[in-house]
Formats: sequence, structure tokens, C-alpha cells
Amino acid sequence: MAEKKTVSLALGSGGARGLAHIGAINWLNERDYQIESIAGSSMGALVGGIYAIGKLDVYSKWVKALNRTDVIRLLDFAYSRTGLFSGERIMQKLKDMLGDARIEDLPISFTAVASDIDNGREVWINKGSLFDAIRASIAIPSVFTPVKYHGRTLVDGGVLNPVPIAPTMRDITDLTIAISLSGKDASQEELFPHRQEKK
Repeated sequence: MAEKKTVSLALGSGGARGLAHIGAINWLNERDYQIESIAGSSMGALVGGIYAIGKLDVYSKWVKALNRTDVIRLLDFAYSRTGLFSGERIMQKLKDMLGDARIEDLPISFTAVASDIDNGREVWINKGSLFDAIRASIAIPSVFTPVKYHGRTLVDGGVLNPVPIAPTMRDITDLTIAISLSGKDASQEELFPHRQEKK
């Protein structure tokens, strides 16, 4: 039996489109690739972190069952000039549903990428609470309030690094796969340029 190919994943930002990362991870698992490392920005950090904690199936089922009313109930207004929502309610929901863990105790390497808005530098979070790291990485400016982290003010990782490949560069794996969600939708003609419709 052939050994599984090991993979480092860089999962990009992209809002709700980030749910596509679930399909990509499932595709890799179904084909016996072994994911050993994940770096994620924004939604990529959320999906990647939940996979790293081993609860992606639980999260996927929950997301699919959400309706508009459920989403509204998860939003907690911050009444702040820095963001509409505090994000604490949804983070607590995820912690209650999935459990939290320290990143350094996860079975695979994980890095959440956030942006230091005061210094214009990206910050790699690979220690401490998983969901605290995710919360910093998903702090979309003007939507979710920034996060204070070791004296820094952090916002969405996608602001400075929408597809965080660099945190995986020291990994010793067979493949590094980067998934960007910012490409335009391809038409059928672009996907299949040689296909001719029968008349």
C-alpha cells in the first residue's frame, strides 16, 4: 500500500465563499492525502482551525442547517465606530458546540493569520486559544470589531495576506496547496474551450 502524500494547506480569505474550503478539504481526505499543516486567513482560518480540532463535520452540518433568523440571533451589535458586531456571541457558540483547544496541542500544525493595523504588518498566531486566534483572523474591518492581542490591534488576516503561504514554508511535506477564493467565476466556455455544443 502506497504511503499517503502529506500536504500543507494555505486557505485564503473570502467571506462566505470560504465554505468552499470544506469541499477542498473533504476532496483531499477522500483521496488519501494527509493534511499535516494549515495556515489560514479570515474564513480560511475558521475552516482550517475547525478541521484541525477534528470537528469539521459537526460545523458543516450546523452551517447547512442555519436559516436567516439563526444568523441574526448570532450577531451581537457592538455600537462601536470600529465595527458593527463584536463577534463574541458567535465565538461562544462555536466554543460551546465544538470545544476549544490550545493551538500547540492540536494534532496538526495550525497558524491563523491576522493583520496589525497600527503597524501594517501581518501577525501569525500559532499558540494559545484556537478560537481566540480565529476571532482575530476574521475581524473584517467595519464589520467585526478589532481584537487586542499582546498590545496589538488585530483585524482580518486577508487585509495583508489573503492567501497565507509563508507560514507553511518550513513544513516538511510532499505538497503545499494554496486555495484562493478571489478568482472570477469561469464560464462553461472558459472551463471547456474545446467542447462544442451539438446543434
